[in-house]
Amino acid sequence: MQPQPDEIVFVLNPQAGNSLQPRTLTAICHAACEQAGRAARVIATRTPGEATETARQAHDAGAAAIFGCGGDGTLSALLQGLPVGSETALGAVPLGTANVWAYETHLPSTPMAAISAQLAALDGIQGQPLWVDTGKVWSTRADGSIAEQRFLLMASWGLDAAAVSGIVGSERRGRLKRVLGEPAYFLSAVQEAIGRKAWPVAISVDGAPHVETEIGLLTVGNTRMLGTWLEVNPHATVVDGELDMLMVEGAPWRALALSPLARHSWLPNGPGVTNLRFQRLEVACLGEPPPNQIDGDPGPRTAYAIDVEPGALRVLCPNPTSAVLGG
Repeated sequence: MQPQPDEIVFVLNPQAGNSLQPRTLTAICHAACEQAGRAARVIATRTPGEATETARQAHDAGAAAIFGCGGDGTLSALLQGLPVGSETALGAVPLGTANVWAYETHLPSTPMAAISAQLAALDGIQGQPLWVDTGKVWSTRADGSIAEQRFLLMASWGLDAAAVSGIVGSERRGRLKRVLGEPAYFLSAVQEAIGRKAWPVAISVDGAPHVETEIGLLTVGNTRMLGTWLEVNPHATVVDGELDMLMVEGAPWRALALSPLARHSWLPNGPGVTNLRFQRLEVACLGEPPPNQIDGDPGPRTAYAIDVEPGALRVLCPNPTSAVLGG
């Protein structure tokens, strides 16, 4: 059934890392909305494309909010279906592996509490809806046409993306993710760093001439965290109209060796380490294209540019004082 005006739409991702049964989660969604005096519609999707289409339908119908019940990948899929400036607010029920958005915005960890807090923000009882920036990655399709994909959290080239692709492409690493959760990504990064050379690229920031270099890691953050334990962009906020870049030059093992510094929010500019803010970044590959990831899922190796979209997305923020929200 199609979403209706002013409804609260919940999109369930059965593939998310949480063991909560869909029937139980559906009951929680309805109970939270009933307490808030809202009508709920719960829709189970099988693919990211279905989630994107549901978000598009929710926007067209004038739904008050759409919640992603899953991980950050579920939120990313919904984002693709919400046009810039949509009044349909995005909410999160954190049921994935890392739940970075929920972590950075200090959402409650249990579904009932998370939904209730965000509905209170929607009604202005505690917190409020907030317009936040998003990023957009441009890439080239096989037929030469241009593709675009938006992100809420982070995109990256190099070691981090290789670790993500390694988990997606390996049944054994996938099992480790299900058992260990987030630490599986670090183990995948260690495996990917062994014997890998740096990727040669040319980078242009905000229209400046391209500069050639070799990267082990390049992250572009709308938010601060790579996972929930590496703060690679410690000054990033989603309300400043800019994106934050961390570039580590040299072989991927060097980025891995520097990760303890990011763990403690300390990766200053120095030899082979660059932090800066921008509105547009262009990356031209000069050899083998580095792997790319967008909000925790493998992205296109043909990605060539990233733009910021200031104030493009309406989100539910029960705790607007969190640092990433500019509080």
